[in-house]
Amino acid sequence: MEHRTQQADGDRPGGGDPRPGAAPPSSGARATSDALDRAAAQLAGLEAAASARGVLAEILTATLAAATSTRSTRDPLADTAPDSAEEALAVFAGLDHLRSSLAALDASWQVEAERRITRSDADRDVPASRRGKGASHEIALARRVSPSAGSYSLASARRLVAQLPGTSSVLRSGRLTAEQASTVATTLDGASPETCARIDRLIAEAPEALQGRGRRRLASDLRAMIQQLEPDGSRDRAERTARARHVTMTPLADGMARLSAVLPGLDATAMMQTLEARAASQRAAGSRTPARALEADLLVEAVLRAETTGQDPGAPTPRPRLDLGIVITDTALLGRGDESECALLEGYGTIPAHVITDTLQGRPPGTIVGSPEEHPDHEAAAVFRQLYRSPRSGQLVAMESRARTFPVGLSRLIRLRDVTCRTPWCNAVIRQIDHVLPHHRGGPTSLENGQGLCVRCNLAKELGLWEVTPLEEGPTGTGRPGGHRWTSPHGAVGYSSPPSVGPPIIPAAEGSDPPAPRDRGDAAA
Repeated sequence: MEHRTQQADGDRPGGGDPRPGAAPPSSGARATSDALDRAAAQLAGLEAAASARGVLAEILTATLAAATSTRSTRDPLADTAPDSAEEALAVFAGLDHLRSSLAALDASWQVEAERRITRSDADRDVPASRRGKGASHEIALARRVSPSAGSYSLASARRLVAQLPGTSSVLRSGRLTAEQASTVATTLDGASPETCARIDRLIAEAPEALQGRGRRRLASDLRAMIQQLEPDGSRDRAERTARARHVTMTPLADGMARLSAVLPGLDATAMMQTLEARAASQRAAGSRTPARALEADLLVEAVLRAETTGQDPGAPTPRPRLDLGIVITDTALLGRGDESECALLEGYGTIPAHVITDTLQGRPPGTIVGSPEEHPDHEAAAVFRQLYRSPRSGQLVAMESRARTFPVGLSRLIRLRDVTCRTPWCNAVIRQIDHVLPHHRGGPTSLENGQGLCVRCNLAKELGLWEVTPLEEGPTGTGRPGGHRWTSPHGAVGYSSPPSVGPPIIPAAEGSDPPAPRDRGDAAA
């Protein structure tokens, strides 16, 4: 959101009276002005075609907008005092704004380059089946990225320009980050054109809804929206993605490598919880090895020990009892809901509710109920802690304590609600539970005044004069429970809000009646 105030001419750089605390104009400031004049004169005298000059004009216009308006600092660059901390933060905010505008320009020109290369191939009588096939390689070379990265980037650019014009426009104006736009385009891969159009319209109408949402949380929200808009194809998508599970290895420096696995969310979450618990046990027993390194050692040991002992790694073995946090409605858990229902898996994010219920019943995710391939799995041994939410409000049951520290139950509830660190743009794992209004200033130990933070963000919040202000409702004005407005000691601004298990607030299509709310009340176990 834009936070600018009207100022007199004297308060602006170059005005009659400098603002209080601002340094008087110096020779350095005059030199900077002269440098800007010389750069403008060089651009004005550039001999180039009208189309090339138009592109340069668009870049300069975006640069000017980034320097005179920003949505992530209290004051834009043009309104800050020289040599101040506010000026430095405004520079970063302006560069981020400019990066967004250039990302939109980059996407549009990738699509335009592909069109022109295809047209050139046609002019050279290249067979129709081969026209434009080398466009991604040429674009990758010009952008100095690998052909694989160029191909993915071109596909994302096509989707952004052709199917998400509203998102592209918001990106061009700087109200969306380049990473967010990439996440939107990537997550909507495979969604129907109608779904893309609905979500694109929502982003264009209320881009503030994405304030403070990093890649992980935004992708989780988008998956929930796709689940609601396309419930009929949910099981097909789950089955198709489950078939695509795989393991890859990427060589790193100094004899190391990165092993990556794409697994079902429940299996991956269970594996991480098991590794974390065993590593914590070894640390408690006196090991001085870092926890992350212990987790890696335990993973290698689990795989190689089965190999060296002759045990079949794929043979069924009794599973350890696990405690996975899942937020799910009673209608979905008891099978009375529809395929659009979603759940929140602690440490993972939004997940189709039928994946949870299928797993609880011993079926592979995406199994068509009643199909010949359906088979029970009697070896499943997992304990699920279920926290129900009202289908109408989407809220968990509140808890409060008079103690300064958050008790175990309330701490767990906050972790399940927040999923990831509540600092704007942060997707780190929650490590500490923090008072929004500090306890020494009268802040209660309650669900409303609690938030999950990673260690780094919690320490940063305590070191400076940060202001974390609760909002009555989210920045979108949609009526969802409000988040918090974060203001740094020198004026950087961001917003955060907890994710909602759903259903996401999606306006009904024109000409259709909104679904009647279920009135079942809240239940907690």
